[in-house]
Amino acid sequence: MKMGKSSCQVQGRITGPLLLVPCVFIFLTLFPYFDQQSSVITNTGTKVAEKVLQPQPTPKTEPKSICNFSAYRTNICIMKGDIRIHGNSSTVLFAPNNPKEVAASDLNKTWIIKPYARKNDGTMQTIRNVTLTSFAHLDKAPRCTTNHTVAAVIFSNRGYCGNYWHDFNDVLVPLFITTRKFNGEVQLLVTQKQDWFFLKYQAIISRLTKYEVIEFDKEQEVHCYPQAILSLYQHKDFSIDPKKPPYGLSMVNFTKFMRESYSLERDFALQVAENPMKKPRLLIIGRKHSRVIKNTDEVIYMAEELGFEVVIDDLYRGPHLQEAARVVNTFDVMIGVHGAGLTNIVFLPLNAVVIQIIPLGKLNQLFSDEFGVPARDMKLNYLQYEIVEDESTLIDLYLRDDPIFTDPMSIHKRGWHELDKIYLRQQNVKLDVVRFRPFLEKAMNFLRQ
Repeated sequence: MKMGKSSCQVQGRITGPLLLVPCVFIFLTLFPYFDQQSSVITNTGTKVAEKVLQPQPTPKTEPKSICNFSAYRTNICIMKGDIRIHGNSSTVLFAPNNPKEVAASDLNKTWIIKPYARKNDGTMQTIRNVTLTSFAHLDKAPRCTTNHTVAAVIFSNRGYCGNYWHDFNDVLVPLFITTRKFNGEVQLLVTQKQDWFFLKYQAIISRLTKYEVIEFDKEQEVHCYPQAILSLYQHKDFSIDPKKPPYGLSMVNFTKFMRESYSLERDFALQVAENPMKKPRLLIIGRKHSRVIKNTDEVIYMAEELGFEVVIDDLYRGPHLQEAARVVNTFDVMIGVHGAGLTNIVFLPLNAVVIQIIPLGKLNQLFSDEFGVPARDMKLNYLQYEIVEDESTLIDLYLRDDPIFTDPMSIHKRGWHELDKIYLRQQNVKLDVVRFRPFLEKAMNFLRQ
């Protein structure tokens, strides 16, 4: 390099065209060296010059299917583009903004969807069909009579709605999963709408959408939206899986949302070690017709002896949930025989304790899935007490050698109707307080941690 520089400096004294000749000669002599240096291989195996000069390819967006039928619990369709909805005819027409973003096999296609989150259940026969048809363009589609700038979510309000647990499991939790990302900028279009439902759960619905709920079946207008979801996501019984679409939400998010919706005061259960003078509150869910705890006086006496303040309450407070939610939130421990009343665990503060009493009938796993797994997902402490024959009032109705006791699975084979009649409707419980005591002691220990 020094030689090249000095030569150019010498030639710099020469004037006229001859000035360029030596420098050109030197440049041509050294060009292979510079060319070689420009193509030095990096430690990743990529030539520097090529890495700088070559244009980077634009990532390709894989065409997506409009509808997903692979989930165990629900069929769901996701649309973005020109969406026209005529509720009275249960029709949804859809053309994507860019047809290339949709799988070619999904264009000019029709689907029949039952927008309720209990796929493969017999109750789906009661759910109204919604017809979705996709096109490359909607040139011949009915004109929009009402345009919206927010998303739409279409779902059914029938099925098992009316059962408290199913209200949450089949509608409210799935609705939270499906709509939460819109932060209220979403409109609900409800087929088979039941007004009582939206009155009872108004505090929840009003925080999921800022807009009027449309009664889908009676709507004569053609409503147009830029995006829509037909049906609701559901992951598992009465809970949320953060690893499933739309990803990231959890049951802790849902219970926090419940406490905010009802302006509940307590986020955390009592910590006994920090409040030694305060008794933890224990709620026994009262029942009237079946699965009643027949010896509540004995249970209360034992619980009070262990240091609990005990209340029995069926939690019924009329058509609204506000007061029931407030009451539940004041407790640190909830005890209940399996039933819809345990759904109220959504209002308990974090780290509270839930004790589910399982009646006879070999229903342990089912009942654990319905309340045990959700309770843990809510960051509650869960205990499961499974009664024995002597704690069941069925011993007063049937002989001990009856298949009801000796072969419960034979009752299962008769179908849900028979199983429900015997194990859920005919059965009450009389707890063995000596056997049950360790569960209350463990509940107290949870609160001491």
